[in-house]
Amino acid sequence: MLCVLPFQGLNKTKTQMKKILVLIPAFLLAYQISKAQTEKGSQTLGLNLQFSHQQSTTAGAAPGLSSYDINTKSTNYSFGPVYSYFIADKLDIGISPYFAYNKFDTKYTTPELTGNNQIMKQYGANIFLRKYFMFADKLGLRAGPYLGYFRYHNQIINEGIQPSGPANSNNYLAGANADLVFYPTKKLGFSASLANVNYQHSVQKDGSTKSGDGDNFNASFVNNGLAISVFYVFGGK
Repeated sequence: MLCVLPFQGLNKTKTQMKKILVLIPAFLLAYQISKAQTEKGSQTLGLNLQFSHQQSTTAGAAPGLSSYDINTKSTNYSFGPVYSYFIADKLDIGISPYFAYNKFDTKYTTPELTGNNQIMKQYGANIFLRKYFMFADKLGLRAGPYLGYFRYHNQIINEGIQPSGPANSNNYLAGANADLVFYPTKKLGFSASLANVNYQHSVQKDGSTKSGDGDNFNASFVNNGLAISVFYVFGGK
């Protein structure tokens, strides 16, 4: 039995085939670009940026005092360069030194209590290993472990009181993080932090005297502050 396609249907089929033939090279090109960005031998050089600001007012109470409010405000930011090298396809290793500044202000709406502000400065670096999971031609995830060290200078200044000397601390980190990555072009990439968990060991000093040490487990997610990175891709084949 002979089946004859209508002329209109035949033209439609030819049009669809042409579209497919045009899209195949485009998909292959996108795949090659994505592969080149995360292939062995490629390198990235970029800048990490993080910023967060919070402000709140809570009710306070103390014996002998009328009701009052406690106004708190915190501002945090950090920045630093980051370099990585792909030791295998979709696997890179790198280092990221950084500087961070944190300020916490506390004010009371009663004259019987003095406000204060706390200023903390950090200097540190992390070394990391990251595995990439690309589920689109330009979009994916990366995650992996890291080791870090930072030293901070912490000083609390009370209103109307002579400030004391700053306290210093040496801190050692071991953790893991996950980022969302996006490549708008072959040579340019962006990332945004999704999650970060770590174990931290701290050794505190007041002046030249050790005042104690401590251990902490920390977990932060994207809603804890905006952490982004922009980087340039070079090297590779």
